[in-house]
Amino acid sequence: MKMKKQLLVTAMAVGISLCGFAQTKGTNALSFGINSTTNKNTGANYENKYQNNSFSLGYGYFFKDNDKLGLDLTYGLNKYNTNDNVKQEQKSYGGNLSYQHYFPLVKTLFAYAGGRAGYTHSENNNLPESYSQYSSTSNQYNVGAYGGITWFLSKRFALETSLLTADIVYAKNEINETNNANVITKTETTSFNLSSQGFIKNLGFKIYILF
Repeated sequence: MKMKKQLLVTAMAVGISLCGFAQTKGTNALSFGINSTTNKNTGANYENKYQNNSFSLGYGYFFKDNDKLGLDLTYGLNKYNTNDNVKQEQKSYGGNLSYQHYFPLVKTLFAYAGGRAGYTHSENNNLPESYSQYSSTSNQYNVGAYGGITWFLSKRFALETSLLTADIVYAKNEINETNNANVITKTETTSFNLSSQGFIKNLGFKIYILF
């Protein structure tokens, strides 16, 4: 009888460790994220190459079981090169506030859904070897919803990916350009749009340290 009780207690402890230890109220989550893509278009007389890299550092807090509030800081570096001597580089900085609710699937695998609001400032410039001087700045505000999958690898680590997103975006852009004839063009625009990304498109990952 005593052995059965010990086995029952052990089984309960294992079950708890597999099904909820990382999503309990009071858990802190420090996250590191990276999203990197490279696209190359080639033809008989041309080659265009796009490199997109984004990184994030965040902090989250489970204010109750399976519910987390978070703050993320982001940095992005995108490069665009063509064989007709056009080379551009874009840097971006920003942050967002988020809320996520987790739904248990199988053992330590969870689905999540949530919302976020963020701000991003970006600067886009032609590199010195390009044929014209071009620069632009953009200030972007977004509100949206997103969802994905989280795998709680252990009590201290988790891996998360975003699969579906939908955002309402407001952006204000300013463009300055000087060509070889020293003609200067300045353009300022504002835009408002709804964007979405489908299943497993532009896949990115986060690694969480839980404590």
